[in-house]
Amino acid sequence: MQGDFSWDPFNYNEAVSRVLIQQGRVQLDRDVNENTESLLRFLRGLGRDLIGPHGGLNDSFEILLSSPLVKDAFQLRWGQYYVDGIRCLNLPDADYWESIQDDKNRTYGLPITISSNMNNGAGGAEQALLFYLDVYERHVSSEQDDSIRELALLGPDTSSRAVVKWTVRAMPFQPFDVLVRRLKTLDQAQVKPPLTTAVSTLGADLRYIALNLLLRTGARMRAKASESESTDPCTIAPEALYRGTENRLFRVEIHDPAGNPDKQATFKWSADNASIVYPIRKIEGVILHLDSLGRDARTQICVNDWVEVVDDNVLDNGIANPLLQVVWVGLDDLTVKLNAPPIGNTGNDLTLRPILRRWASNVITIDTRTLPTDPWIDLADGVQVQFSLVSPPQATYRTGDYWLIPTRTATGNAVWPNDDNGAPRAMPPNGVDHHYAPLASVRLNDNALTDLRSRFAQWATPVTPV
Repeated sequence: MQGDFSWDPFNYNEAVSRVLIQQGRVQLDRDVNENTESLLRFLRGLGRDLIGPHGGLNDSFEILLSSPLVKDAFQLRWGQYYVDGIRCLNLPDADYWESIQDDKNRTYGLPITISSNMNNGAGGAEQALLFYLDVYERHVSSEQDDSIRELALLGPDTSSRAVVKWTVRAMPFQPFDVLVRRLKTLDQAQVKPPLTTAVSTLGADLRYIALNLLLRTGARMRAKASESESTDPCTIAPEALYRGTENRLFRVEIHDPAGNPDKQATFKWSADNASIVYPIRKIEGVILHLDSLGRDARTQICVNDWVEVVDDNVLDNGIANPLLQVVWVGLDDLTVKLNAPPIGNTGNDLTLRPILRRWASNVITIDTRTLPTDPWIDLADGVQVQFSLVSPPQATYRTGDYWLIPTRTATGNAVWPNDDNGAPRAMPPNGVDHHYAPLASVRLNDNALTDLRSRFAQWATPVTPV
């Protein structure tokens, strides 16, 4: 979530059932966000306990194939499907009676495009594909959706929103099937003891476990603030670890996962959670026409700033386009000139809500190819980060994975969990939290489809009128 937050908006304590607002006290965004998160986690946890890891009502989200299998040649039945308690809706753009009376096609479902995920074990021509559901939440600011602004207040920037997004994707079936078979036999040579215990204890859907093992990120990061070596009495005291003059929320985000062994992964970072963005009105080569150049001196776009052109397509598909640098700013006509044009058609389709996002620097290299961890990397004001990867099959970075590091001037430190020895812990990303569920598999030679959904029926029995 790339909003102007003082703390991780997903932060909460499982033991806290509610947040109680007291009179005459300072109110923080953290209080409201933690209250919302506690309630939402409870409801989604309850849904997962009752439904299971994934499931849909009756025929919801059933894949209907045509023959032969071609792009866009299938439909997804209307309905609702739950993944880890998150409700995914696929409903016709009409009320119930209109959908069954006016248009028979509406009783089947939405024609949909499969998004491929072919970097997960693909090699050569595929004989079978796995269709799965990818569910996550995406942050939407008023710069991306102007309807969030309240016209009665003349349109100031207030709260932002989180929306549930889901996509049907396809990947090669073979690596998924191999892992499912290993989980079934609990092969000690291939399955580590913690996972063996989890499978035997939960008795869970092995297909669900295998899919999440293959696709969930393996990235880990540690963060700390280092002591200053300066002896200049005019600077911040050397014993202060965080040397910034403001409370900040650092954001560290994976840019290019670089799946090629000869290529190194990269990350980008921001000291303000990458919340400073500029809506794009038009792109003409390297010239970008913006709605605003910033609210004040801190948010104003300047020459030499590193920026990224993003839209809904980039965000939904994890595209890592190169960061660009501002070489000129036109204050009169709200334009900026970049050192290169955006790649492809990114930013030209206004229906995809394009924005220009500001970062603190160009991308920085991560290199864990020879050592278990990357050396400590300096960001700014004493804040340092270190990357590592977990063991296969999750040993991958993923574009969009991010960590949040709150820093506080009162303590002169970065807020980060420590282990029993006081050392920073290697933590998984704060987000984007993707949830995966298998839907179906299909053999490409004969178009044979196997349904992998979990289904449940309505519990209530209708009462027959007398």
